[in-house]
Amino acid sequence: MTKPSRSAFLLIFCALLAIMGKRANQTAGKSNKKAKTDPVLVSIADAINQADHLPERCRAMLVDMLPFSLSVASDKRHESQTWAVGTVEQTLNAQKALLEAAIVVEDEKLATLKASESSLASTVTEAEVALVAQKEAVQSAEGARTEATEAATTAGNALVAAQEEQKTGEVTLATAQEEKVALESAFEAHFKVPFEEGNGPHFKELQPFLKQIEMEASLLKACPSSCAKSKDDRGSFDEVVLQELGKALSSKVTALGEVVAVETPAAADRATAVQTAENDHNAKKEAQKQFEEALEGAQKEQAEREAALATATNAVEEFQPQVEAMTALADKAKLALASLEAGALTGFTTYMNRVEVSTEVAVAGA
Repeated sequence: MTKPSRSAFLLIFCALLAIMGKRANQTAGKSNKKAKTDPVLVSIADAINQADHLPERCRAMLVDMLPFSLSVASDKRHESQTWAVGTVEQTLNAQKALLEAAIVVEDEKLATLKASESSLASTVTEAEVALVAQKEAVQSAEGARTEATEAATTAGNALVAAQEEQKTGEVTLATAQEEKVALESAFEAHFKVPFEEGNGPHFKELQPFLKQIEMEASLLKACPSSCAKSKDDRGSFDEVVLQELGKALSSKVTALGEVVAVETPAAADRATAVQTAENDHNAKKEAQKQFEEALEGAQKEQAEREAALATATNAVEEFQPQVEAMTALADKAKLALASLEAGALTGFTTYMNRVEVSTEVAVAGA
């Protein structure tokens, strides 16, 4: 014959309890009084009420039927009372199994937690070592960033100097070219042509250029007078003055030509130097940017490792309180099991197996 499932059994049992409740109405007052005063039944009732795996109604009916079933001697029980006692036994054993399982779970958790103690300490040590290494990396990155910044500043200054030198050279070359063109034109039109035609040089037109030439002061002072005379009116001194004036103007043109000849290729060199300095400055600035980004990354990594160390340290600090709390849970489960075994289960076993002793047997025994 197939055994009914627990749910089916409970339904059958609840029906039987209802029937038993009707039959037991006559002795309910006396039995309830006994259930409330008998410490064994009280402990069993408490255990049943703690059996959360049963519906509350079934637990209440089991408790109500204890005095009508378990209080009856085993050899005097009705079939329905035997079923009730068996259900109480199943309930208590299930409660015991749940407590034993809870103890196993708590003990496993506690063992796992205790086993993690060494790894927690190792984690703290590793985090400390990693943080020290990262701090050194940050210092190194700061030093590299500082060097790159200084190099970029130096390159920037070199670029400014090259640009200023280029600007000065451009002014020098442009001035020399302008002065040379102007002086050549004036020398040709206002000195050579009139002089070759037997006239005196045009002093008024040449006067603006006299500050640029090198000529003996006394001769330069005599230029206005000598330039005003034609070839036929000049004396020997006038000839000397005009010859020296022509030489001075010609020498100045030559000197300006030499400046142009020198400054023209120098301008190209200066342009190249500016381009080189600009490229170097850009490269140094890019390197500076990269080192700054590297420093930011290193600082971020340091902050993360500091957080990791704080987390690991906090885990170590919380370890012992967690052990104590988990130990308390395990002890509580063990105490509950011990209380169930020493109280409800022991009392239930005694009541479940006892038989009624007749008066004759009791007297004979006495």
